[in-house]
Amino acid sequence: MKSKTWILRQKNDQFVKKAKQIGYISRAAFKLEEIEKKFNLIKHSRNIFEFGSSPGGWTQVILNSNKNIKITSIDLLDLKIKHKNIQFFKENFLTFNFDILNEDYDLVLSDIAPNTTGHQSTDHLRISQLIYEIIDKLEILLKPKGSFICKIWKGEEEKEIIKKLKILFENIDYFKPQSSRKESSEIFIVARNFK
Repeated sequence: MKSKTWILRQKNDQFVKKAKQIGYISRAAFKLEEIEKKFNLIKHSRNIFEFGSSPGGWTQVILNSNKNIKITSIDLLDLKIKHKNIQFFKENFLTFNFDILNEDYDLVLSDIAPNTTGHQSTDHLRISQLIYEIIDKLEILLKPKGSFICKIWKGEEEKEIIKKLKILFENIDYFKPQSSRKESSEIFIVARNFK
């Protein structure tokens, strides 16, 4: 059950209100919109792979930004969007057989997050573990010169993740969207030009 604090925060959140007004499934959509505004990666992609795509906030932004794009996405929960350009797998990516895709992608996105415990360093380690798993899949998924965007909660594993990404990509940026809550430790890593 959601806490009273969470319900109150959602009720007063300008981005939650704005999402409802314009028909976005979640406020997370605005974060990807801001990232796209700065880096223009969706517009120049033909094929995107999305980790943790449900309920579909980011998927909506992708489809709005590029009508001809093909999206392959995976999540444990249902995707609330049906579209001819989306291939969705309701599966755990940790046990998914990526070899069946027979495809490589211009852009890999991850808005994936584990259920939180409320203990900051534990939550950071849990999301970091998922990011390491995704980084290990990039060799199979990404085209040369492709890009990778992922959400992380700040903490001690961050340096190690950046170190790994620097081996694989030519450019690494941090980005904290305006629509990300001020008190949140989340930040996005944008890695470009896959070697």
